[in-house]
Amino acid sequence: MESQEKILVFCSREICYLSGNFFAHQLAAAFDDLGYETTVCEFTSQDDLDAVLSPFFGKKYRAVFDFNSLLPRLAMDDGTPVIDLFDGPFYDYIVDHPLFHYNCLMTRAKNFHAIVLDEGQADYVKKYHPQVKSVHMLPLGATIALFDGEKNPADHILFMGTYDAPEKVYDIVKAAPEPFCGMMKRIIEMRIAVPELPMEEAFAACLKEDDMELDEAQFALFMNTMYASDAYIRDYFRKAALDELLKKKIPVQLVGEGWEKYQTPYERYRTIEKPVTFDLSFEKIAREQIMLDVSPIFNRGVHDRAIAGMANRTVVLTDSNPYRCAHFKNRKDMMFYSLAKIDSLSEAAGELMENEKLRSEIRENAYQTFCAGHTWRARAKEILSWEAED
Repeated sequence: MESQEKILVFCSREICYLSGNFFAHQLAAAFDDLGYETTVCEFTSQDDLDAVLSPFFGKKYRAVFDFNSLLPRLAMDDGTPVIDLFDGPFYDYIVDHPLFHYNCLMTRAKNFHAIVLDEGQADYVKKYHPQVKSVHMLPLGATIALFDGEKNPADHILFMGTYDAPEKVYDIVKAAPEPFCGMMKRIIEMRIAVPELPMEEAFAACLKEDDMELDEAQFALFMNTMYASDAYIRDYFRKAALDELLKKKIPVQLVGEGWEKYQTPYERYRTIEKPVTFDLSFEKIAREQIMLDVSPIFNRGVHDRAIAGMANRTVVLTDSNPYRCAHFKNRKDMMFYSLAKIDSLSEAAGELMENEKLRSEIRENAYQTFCAGHTWRARAKEILSWEAED
């Protein structure tokens, strides 16, 4: 391989639990392992950005990456987008719904590409942000923990994630001016009734009901304005899942920010642990036999939490959706339940806790599936295959 084959990975924004930094270093290590000279640059908006970034301007890179990047919003004094000063395609790996990244996606940079975690969200960016040069759907990778001891007993379910009380998020909805308030309430009702319904489809249905038409630019702006409805859905279903498990007396171990806000009459079945940084989360996961995933905001994709369980031989109990059903086998790679039929969660959890043979089969099969195609090395190889089409 020629020496000029270089890759640059930025980390410009601190994402919860320092996950952005972790993803950046894992992706960089994968490219390095594939023989590319890879540089990681971490910075914050408080740093001297000219001093941080200017050493990379004009240099040729096979590709440049960042996660939930701040860079697409930056421009030089003459208006030149900063990312166009790198000689190579710039990929923003967006780990939320793109609606939250409206300002970055509105960049006028000529060399801006997006990677998202959901097939529907990829279609969303292609339709509503046509100036983005290319859009790819690619789940995040995961890491195998250092822990290699005996797992804890299968007498509880692990859930790792953040929580906010849905009613507090709903206060933001209620405080919004019309027509946003009414639309958000209807979007929430639709998505609770049909958990696999993407937010953009619910919004489009609202517009049709009201006989309203918006162009692509207006649609994307309204979606950004109504971000609280997507945030509400996340916490609504997290609460619904925990309520279901606890009322059926299935113990749950919660690890993450905000769980002190979660109220339940079944506290004796719930334990709360302090959040850990992302690198330590794999060590937690590896010690457990069963972990819960609740991901209604990626209803055409898969959350990295689920991939992390597979990597660490921990059985993943996840809500089913079209993407997961197409790419992972129920009772082989993961155990599915339905958010629309929430008692299916406690049924599946109970079966997993009681059936050691089933756990063992899923654990080993999932690990093989992970090794075959969901490592960071596999992600890096797939990204490199895009060059021709980009």
